[in-house]
Amino acid sequence: MNITNTEIDIKKLIELSYKEEIWLPEFQRPFVWDKNQVRLLIDSLYRNYTISSILVWKGGDELARRAVGARVKDIKIPQNKPEDVTYLLDGQQRTTALTLAFTDKAIFKGNNSKKKEKVSLFWDSEYQGDDAELKWIFDDEKIDNPENPKEPFMLKEYTDEVLYGKFGSRFVKIKHAYSFDDTIVEKWFDITKEKEEIKMLRFKNDYNKKLKVLETTILSRKVYDIEQKGSLEQVLEVFERINTKNTKLSIFDIMVAKTYRKFDEGYFDLRSYYKIIKYKGNVKNDYFQNLDAIDLDMVNLPVDDSDMLQLSMIILNKKFKGSEILKLNTNQLMENTKLLHDKFATLVQFMDQNFNIEVTELRRYNPLLKFLAGAISHFDSRELKQNEFLKTYFWNTLLKNRYPGAQSERIAKDFDLLIETKTSLNEKLEKMINENTRSFDYLQSTTTSNIKLIDAHYSNRSQQMYRGMLLLLKSKNVKDFYNGFTPLKDVINENKLEEHHIFPKRSALGKEIAKQYENHKYDDIINNIANVALITKETNNKRIGSKLPSVYITEFEKEYKDSKKYDEFLEIMESQFISTDMVELLKNDDFDGFIVARTKLLHQQIEELCKIKE
Repeated sequence: MNITNTEIDIKKLIELSYKEEIWLPEFQRPFVWDKNQVRLLIDSLYRNYTISSILVWKGGDELARRAVGARVKDIKIPQNKPEDVTYLLDGQQRTTALTLAFTDKAIFKGNNSKKKEKVSLFWDSEYQGDDAELKWIFDDEKIDNPENPKEPFMLKEYTDEVLYGKFGSRFVKIKHAYSFDDTIVEKWFDITKEKEEIKMLRFKNDYNKKLKVLETTILSRKVYDIEQKGSLEQVLEVFERINTKNTKLSIFDIMVAKTYRKFDEGYFDLRSYYKIIKYKGNVKNDYFQNLDAIDLDMVNLPVDDSDMLQLSMIILNKKFKGSEILKLNTNQLMENTKLLHDKFATLVQFMDQNFNIEVTELRRYNPLLKFLAGAISHFDSRELKQNEFLKTYFWNTLLKNRYPGAQSERIAKDFDLLIETKTSLNEKLEKMINENTRSFDYLQSTTTSNIKLIDAHYSNRSQQMYRGMLLLLKSKNVKDFYNGFTPLKDVINENKLEEHHIFPKRSALGKEIAKQYENHKYDDIINNIANVALITKETNNKRIGSKLPSVYITEFEKEYKDSKKYDEFLEIMESQFISTDMVELLKNDDFDGFIVARTKLLHQQIEELCKIKE
């Protein structure tokens, strides 16, 4: 991969834009800057403030594109011709603003396909202050009139000849810094008279000096041009680096432009395509028939389109490296609309039914999702043994950390092992399990005098191990402490199960425990997963609060006994990995004893979920 960094000046950038020698990929949003943003850009350049670099890619006729400042709908469709095309990947708002300010090229703004915009911006060369709005003035803005304060004026009220005759070289039209034939000035004076000729020459000299100031401070200013050479696949390899500079580029943006095509029925647009794929109902294989039949505005499945691209690459081509996405093409996607829709729906259903992972949480398990997408598309139908294989794979990979790094290569290796026909599914699992990088054997010796814990804490909820343990807590059809509710899908009210501390962190005992373990190896023990239960907000707020387990557990137990439903109470506790013996520990507020006992029970479940089923 060859990346060369070059510098071009502002004037050259404007020239490339004006002559349509640089193009905007279809994914670029329209020009949206207002006049004040244009003004501030000019002022920043004049003051020599730092502005961001631009990013261009010199490629081929591969992406749908439009000229700088053109209408959004004026798209040039790729014809795969053997021609070089320079794409502006980042910096189009600044480039368009400069083109608008320094040239007479009309610019389309926003999604308006009819109204073009032109501006005339002037530099008040006599203004010595720091107010950008007084230094840089648009011709339709009112200016204070010292001769008559009650009647401000606008520069557009004057022709150039009258303007310069009245104010001399005070107001400099910045377009003239880019291109100006000063012989036109001679028409404003009667140069047959010597005094008028001298006056004309003096004006030309003063005006050209000021134009030179603008040329030096603005147009000659260097733009750091990051030029990415090579194929579209090579461009993809620098995206991660680009994103660290807060550039909002993504592989999905590139693919939108790469796959944009015109057909007799209309245009293929990748954004609409993935709304069809994510639609919860039945779909047809014909893309355009689906467009007519489905209200795409009602499709709001919260799955990132870049993730959908990865899953498409895996399901259709059985490839796992990110750059392989660029080998997807419009025809392949259109021919497999129903296949992709149905496989994606199966994947979502599998994650929900087996691991209680709702669609909103799918992205948290992206590496696992990739392998499972490949496996589900590989199996013609999932029998019990195949389902057990996938579940065991999932738990081992998530809890025992099979993908600590180089994930794409490891996933591809796992998939190659899966499709190999010489070994059984259990033999494949044995090979996979041998690559586990995390063991929990140390938990077998945990005691109250030598506490050993699972490294998963409420205080670090984004941690992979913590997320995995939350799924494990749901693996016994978890029920709320008080009302026995089970998890409800897409619920956002007080009946949704949430993580809460069994020994409340803010209780007097909770604070005492935190103090006791302050300098301990497990100084965050109060937040450990062994002290976390999934209960409703209503139960926590109205029935637990800062009460100790000795109070609220005793209250719950009594209510169930009085209702002659004590067995139901014990079932609820069992669903939360709390045995009958551990209930007694809670009723005595025995924190250490409870944490050790529950850690052992959670460890047993880890090993049960991760073992190979005969």
